[in-house]
Amino acid sequence: MAQISNFQLDIQTKILRATFLTNMTVFKKHMPEIFNFYQNYKPSRAKLTFDHHGEINMVSEGALVYSEYAKENSYKQAEKFFEEPRVFSYHLNRSGKKSKFEHERVLDEIYLRREADIEKSNFNLLKHEKQIDFLTMIGVGLGFHIERLFQLCDVRFFYLYEPDPDCFFCAMHCIDFGPLIERCFSKGGAFTIKLGGNENQYVNGLNLMFAEQGFFNVARFFNYRHYRSEATDKTFKRIFDLAYRFSSGWGFFEDEIISIIHTLTNAEEQYPYIVDKALFDNTIADKPVFIIGNGPSLDETIEFVKNNADNAVIFSCGTALKTILDAGIMPDFHIEMERTAALFDWIDAIGHKDKLKQINIISLNTVYTEILKLFKNAYLLSKPKDGGMDFLYEFIDVKKYPAVDACNPTVTNAATAAAVYLGFKTMYLFGVDYGYIDEEHHHSKGSIYYQKGSLAQKDKMKSDMTIPGNFVDEVFTTQHFDNSRAALEILLEKNPDVTCYNCSNGANIQLTKPLRYGEIRALAVIDEKEISLNNLLDNAFSFEEMKNLDLSALFKDKLAELKACIHNLISVTSVDISSRLELAQFFSTQYKYVRTFKAQRETKILYRFLQGTINYYQSNIMSNAYCYTDHEKQMEFIRYSLGLYHEHLLWLFNEVEQSYNKPSKI
Repeated sequence: MAQISNFQLDIQTKILRATFLTNMTVFKKHMPEIFNFYQNYKPSRAKLTFDHHGEINMVSEGALVYSEYAKENSYKQAEKFFEEPRVFSYHLNRSGKKSKFEHERVLDEIYLRREADIEKSNFNLLKHEKQIDFLTMIGVGLGFHIERLFQLCDVRFFYLYEPDPDCFFCAMHCIDFGPLIERCFSKGGAFTIKLGGNENQYVNGLNLMFAEQGFFNVARFFNYRHYRSEATDKTFKRIFDLAYRFSSGWGFFEDEIISIIHTLTNAEEQYPYIVDKALFDNTIADKPVFIIGNGPSLDETIEFVKNNADNAVIFSCGTALKTILDAGIMPDFHIEMERTAALFDWIDAIGHKDKLKQINIISLNTVYTEILKLFKNAYLLSKPKDGGMDFLYEFIDVKKYPAVDACNPTVTNAATAAAVYLGFKTMYLFGVDYGYIDEEHHHSKGSIYYQKGSLAQKDKMKSDMTIPGNFVDEVFTTQHFDNSRAALEILLEKNPDVTCYNCSNGANIQLTKPLRYGEIRALAVIDEKEISLNNLLDNAFSFEEMKNLDLSALFKDKLAELKACIHNLISVTSVDISSRLELAQFFSTQYKYVRTFKAQRETKILYRFLQGTINYYQSNIMSNAYCYTDHEKQMEFIRYSLGLYHEHLLWLFNEVEQSYNKPSKI
């Protein structure tokens, strides 16, 4: 057993102290919040010690964290990661069907070109390039594994999460963070440290970093876990459970073109927009709301809904409308949120056209005008992060006409968001399943999905995962449904005064109360319900600030700015590019250029038009470029893909210039 003399102990202690002070200077410059946190810090649980070999170690709750040879074994762990890295790979899902959207066709061309060059790529990317573009690390320990990994390869973006501040305090005495931070900076990257918090905060921080630095970094991001604990295990699982959320929902320029067309056309019809909550009162806010989705469990509960139609305010969601009209239920409001004109055929196939003319529709501003005309009256919700609304907000007061949060990605989100925004305090969910027990029973049996020969017929819905159920242990679900569930949880978290009962036999939804429909207490008839709801609509929606605006002419004036922006974007990646690593630098420049438009009211629409498209194109080009080991073939692929990317951007400008004041094509 090695012994350490008092002299050696004194020297080692001074070295540790000097390393800590050096790091404090570094953090004061680069991360002042960490400097301030540790300026007078006293560890309470984990502390530095010298072990029985006389080597630096960490002790926690009376036991050594490293059994022995902390530095040597940490180095070995980093070397093993270098040999067998854990990496998340992004690839766009391909349906195999011919798409009506140009962006999907072009992205498919990029994929097919790479597939023609190299069908499969199973090789160690770290050994091939010796660079990690994006590394997330769970657990700092004493930091030696970080030191060793940075010796083995270059790291561009580094995101370190350490749930225990004591542990990071110890690491600050053992390794010098300054050179590691500078290495990332020299590659045009960043070095980020997240201390404390839980796994959800870690994942949110990771998403924020992607948002700041470019989502193309999701094409390959490496994940390193240094030690096992309850906190790091939860975090490690969480990141892989939710990784798909980093690489979806970005939107496309073509989506925003549709949004602009429908927003301008709806303005011509003078459909009113929801106003600030302070400007109206809901006299029946205490009455229950039934949110009717089209999930499979609606079949079980529809009779209860019918028997209580006079005792609640009924919000019909999307394709559930056919099911409830067939059952003899008249909703108080119908809700729609999909933007494409093709939705018209779905609603037209419902029938009951005379009944539709008796129902008020509440929709997002993006919904096709001809759909809104099928109903009695139409009322609009302002969709957040939307091109149409970003354009309108240049000319109307965003405080008077605020966006309605958590209103997508599915129509049940639009319904719950509308109900909460209108002031209702109690919601019951029926058929809002966000999952299914049987892949062949994925929606209500009375819906258009099971109508033979219909455009929506879908006998089986393939699931992406299983999640905890509401009344059963687990249910199947898709990424789309799971995102919708998460959006409802966000809505309820932001509105703690709302009570939401989940009466659906589907996914468990946090912050709702599971309640079988048979256990609902008797509900009283709502007196003068129609009069109260009409008064609410009259007061809660307005077209006042838009009625004197020539929005079509105003939008035409924006086109010159958009054209210049697109040409600037193309110029960034029209230079000679010598490597994939250099491409990453240019993509960063491109991404950050577009991001500058986000902050200003007058330019936000430029950001909205372009951000989704560049995210998808950059991510797909980068993801496929990673597959090459042959440098020349890789560069040929990059040049080919950039050519398609540039052509598509020019096509998009031509499309919006020619289409903004014409009927929607899709």
